[in-house]
Amino acid sequence: MKLYQKLTLITAVLGLVVPLLGVFAYVFINSLTGIPILALFLGTAVLIAVVIIAINITAIVVAFYIKNTKLVGMILISCGIVLFLTVQIWGIPGLALYIVSGIIALREKPTPIPRKYTIKCLTCGKELKDINNPDFAKDHLADNPTHLEYRVFVETPFTTDATSKFP
Repeated sequence: MKLYQKLTLITAVLGLVVPLLGVFAYVFINSLTGIPILALFLGTAVLIAVVIIAINITAIVVAFYIKNTKLVGMILISCGIVLFLTVQIWGIPGLALYIVSGIIALREKPTPIPRKYTIKCLTCGKELKDINNPDFAKDHLADNPTHLEYRVFVETPFTTDATSKFP
């Protein structure tokens, strides 16, 4: 797990505790009274809690399912800003943590795709393939000292615009 994913997970889990408890308490008290009397007093608070839950779940989904770290960084910073705009001063810790995780995601370097090497002997036409041994053509050259012409093929796996790993 990458650092920005860990930080996002910590921020989102901490940000989900209070709104989820508030929504559960609201639903429980309304079920006891039988009528939604709390909606008159806490209706806006419940809507804000639902928005906070949606922001935090979005941040978790984005951090773990999108591979493009530049896009992830921008979305995490946006989640922090929207969280701050939703709950003003109470959103400052979430804003700070989401901005930090977004900046870390923006600075993350993509892992290179491993290349596969194939060496073809131009004298005998034999293809030499091995991925674990860096000197895999040395044995062929030792057995056939007159085979001095080789062509090296580097295969880089074709990648489409894989910005997410949704099935």
